[in-house]
Amino acid sequence: MLLCRAIKNKTPRMTAMKRSLFPVLLLSTQWSGCDLMPSIQELPNLASVPSNPGADESAKCADQLRYVNIKQTAGAAGNKPSVDLMYWCTKAAERGDAKSQFLLAGLYERGIGVPANQQEAIRWYKASASRGYAEAQFKVGQIYGRGEGVAQNRNEASRWYIKAAEQGHPEAQYYMGYRYEHGKGITQNYAEALRWYTKAAEQGNASALDGLGGLYLAGHGVPQSQIDAYKWYNLAAASGKPEFIAERDKLAAKLTPAQLADGQKLASDWARLHPTGKAGSR
Repeated sequence: MLLCRAIKNKTPRMTAMKRSLFPVLLLSTQWSGCDLMPSIQELPNLASVPSNPGADESAKCADQLRYVNIKQTAGAAGNKPSVDLMYWCTKAAERGDAKSQFLLAGLYERGIGVPANQQEAIRWYKASASRGYAEAQFKVGQIYGRGEGVAQNRNEASRWYIKAAEQGHPEAQYYMGYRYEHGKGITQNYAEALRWYTKAAEQGNASALDGLGGLYLAGHGVPQSQIDAYKWYNLAAASGKPEFIAERDKLAAKLTPAQLADGQKLASDWARLHPTGKAGSR
């Protein structure tokens, strides 16, 4: 499964990552389908490596990745990732840097600077996840949830998703809401579904906003209310995703003008109080 695949349908999906993870976002989204091969360069002269290189190795891994990303976003199609990228990320990962372990796993998964190797990718994703890196925990959850290179195990997937969700990862929070709502890999619990959907919604996750609409429409864990359902569907539709717009419009056709006005006001009031919760804002 390509690292860059976005999940953009009714099943759990990705939105945006935190600004601090910008290099990871570029690695995950902009190299999809690119014909990237390492340039023919010599490995760094080992004599030039500092005697206490731990911190430097992590920085150099990130620097090499930024350099490649900058070139790619500038449209320089002829640029290839440097051999240094693999070298420094490996050195930093071997010294236990969780972010470098996550980046290295992505290189192995995509075959960037090294032949693609799913098992090595999984090994490094797990190493990073075990050190508490939320993006890696979310990725390991996906690996087990989809059975990518491992036996599918929804319980194990949920175990990793909840670790990432508890650290504030919005996609993981949405996943947990979805899993609690539908009883996938965890005991069905509408109250927990509501809790996790709400946390993700407050971070602008459109799928979570849509999930809240579904709970209110069905009356699962909350009083059944078409007006409240419309509120959440309307907020989700602000993301511009056709499936959410269609869902909102389908419900709108069943409402009276007064109900529609009430639902629109509730949506506007919520958006004003939660500026970072607007769909697509993060």
